[in-house]
Amino acid sequence: MFFKAIKDGVIKGLRTALMLLRIVIPIYLGVALLRHTGLFMWLAERIEPAMRIFGLPGEAVVPLVTSIFSDEYAVVAAMGGFSFNAAQCTIIAMVALCFHSIPVETVVTRKIGMPAFRIAVFRLGLAVFTGIVVAYLAVFFLGGSAPGFAAPEAGLSGLPRSSDPAAAAAGSGVFDAGWDVMLPEMGWGVLRTIVNLLRVIVPLMIAIELMLVYKVIERIARGLAGFCRVIGIGQAALLPLLVGLFLGVTYGAGAIAEMNRTRPLPPRDMALLGVFLFSCHGIIETTYLFAVAGASAVFVSAVRLAIAVGVTASAGRLLRR
Repeated sequence: MFFKAIKDGVIKGLRTALMLLRIVIPIYLGVALLRHTGLFMWLAERIEPAMRIFGLPGEAVVPLVTSIFSDEYAVVAAMGGFSFNAAQCTIIAMVALCFHSIPVETVVTRKIGMPAFRIAVFRLGLAVFTGIVVAYLAVFFLGGSAPGFAAPEAGLSGLPRSSDPAAAAAGSGVFDAGWDVMLPEMGWGVLRTIVNLLRVIVPLMIAIELMLVYKVIERIARGLAGFCRVIGIGQAALLPLLVGLFLGVTYGAGAIAEMNRTRPLPPRDMALLGVFLFSCHGIIETTYLFAVAGASAVFVSAVRLAIAVGVTASAGRLLRR
């Protein structure tokens, strides 16, 4: 029984990783090319005035636009070029965590049967709501600037201006870098993606199989029955929720996809899973990552989790009606 569970976990892990890689790699390559075109800065310039509603300086648009197309590590890298204070880092982190990796995660969402367009719209609204709430909290607890007013400069002043996407690219070409730069960057990025997926998904599926065989999941579900009632989901949805909460949306989606092969979740639970996971996921890794970058760990974890529980519980009540 033990060895059969490991064998089944390896097979399911490889199958799930292959499914995710078929989605993630083409979109990753497209986004990598997009970031080297003038469209990226052109979009950043159009969004820059909206930074005032979060009490952020105009420069904050760079990591936030980066977040739309990339993961949290790219956001932190983009933040590194500016001198954001703790309040600004925290607000950027909270907004980016609600609305990041949209091309990849939207396709993954559709693949596992969630309403992808509605989830994307929900994430945009959640990012704005979360950013404003945290901006007001930051005024009192972190010394941030009041939303609606220009924030202090962050270190680098101004962004290059352009009237069209093509003009924003360096030189007269479409891309701001040569293929000798872009191809190695994309190659290493794809390799990291493959390695990261395999080293998490395969052990995760083995662990899930062992928990199913030895009925660990049933005991966990009984212990968290009260939490399930609060947010309105069935106990069968608890496992992918916990996977996504601690490991992230992509790995949570992998767990959902594999579970749906044998025991499909009800549409209501799928919808509430989407609401919760896109509100709060990968809570340990992302909290640590943004705390190192200068954000408040308490805000990034506790406030984010509180918003996720509140929003999911409200959505559960609306669905019951």
